[in-house]
Amino acid sequence: MNISSQSALLILILFAGFQLISGQVGSCEQISNSIRSQICLKGKCDLQCGNTAGYSQCDQVCVVEPCSNISCSSSSCYQRCLSGKCDSIECSGDDCTQTCLGNCSLVNCTVTSKCNQHCEKGHCALLASGAGTVVQNCAENCSDVKCEAKSCGQSCDGERCGLGCSKGTKDCTQSCKGPCKMQCEASKCESNCIGGNCNLDCMNSDSEICQQTCAKGAWDIKCTAKNCKSDCLGGKCAHFKCTADQGNCSQVCEKDCTNMRCKAKECHQTCTEGNCKMHCETGSDMCIMSCPGGNCLLDCNGSKCKRDCEGGSCQTTGTGIEVQQPENTKTKGDATGLIFTYLSFLLPVLLAHVLSGH
Repeated sequence: MNISSQSALLILILFAGFQLISGQVGSCEQISNSIRSQICLKGKCDLQCGNTAGYSQCDQVCVVEPCSNISCSSSSCYQRCLSGKCDSIECSGDDCTQTCLGNCSLVNCTVTSKCNQHCEKGHCALLASGAGTVVQNCAENCSDVKCEAKSCGQSCDGERCGLGCSKGTKDCTQSCKGPCKMQCEASKCESNCIGGNCNLDCMNSDSEICQQTCAKGAWDIKCTAKNCKSDCLGGKCAHFKCTADQGNCSQVCEKDCTNMRCKAKECHQTCTEGNCKMHCETGSDMCIMSCPGGNCLLDCNGSKCKRDCEGGSCQTTGTGIEVQQPENTKTKGDATGLIFTYLSFLLPVLLAHVLSGH
């Protein structure tokens, strides 16, 4: 959003009751009703709002030119870089709301309650930590979005974002239109790729559960959590790997996944429309492999194997011992489950799209 000189003049008139911030040309502030308001109209302003008895909230805005620093440690902080390209936006309050038009070098919050970060036109670095709840949103091209808080929600409305949740986070939800890179080390992870061609990686073997969904195929889907549920709804996932030595893995591909690999206490691999290559690796206790669509490779090297090829034309290989075949109802259930998973994934996205007015 470009601010014209006329608009800047209007803003200056509206803030006529404000006092100049000492030593900073083009910036002013006012304290009213327990709110300290600071505005920078021009120049590389340094806006700082502390935590004193005179106010409990800070409202900071950089309008025309980028600010070098916007920092707040009050109980409640509302920070906006309307010009974009601000060097640093920092919040260490209880409740933080941080907004950048785009191209902000660092948007950082450390909170005890909640933090909301928004990069409206992309190209921002978003970082959040603390004991609170964090929501991070980027339009597109935010390659460094990291959360180290108790609870994290990360979303990328466009493409080419890098989303990451660190160890110590209790739960993390990630969503991207794609192509994007999503990494999660939280105790509970949920990663959704709406548009396809994403790299999804649950990379912490101590994570309790990880759910990964890619609507239109992916480059890589990898999971090393204790329990993994990975769905490639669009098919054609290039590298589809699950390693959960003491837990369970569920891998579902619609079609054409040529490198599905699982090593877990119990592996469930399903290719609903066929033409997949499934490998259940040595060290797995039980391998349950199903290919309703046919034309699959069912390679079982676990201790026990249950393989089904309702569609026919499958090749069975490996050293595992074949036990009771899975019932056809189980195969149909997997296919039906994929449909319901697909619908439950897309309907909230479509509803949000309609409600947003797009």
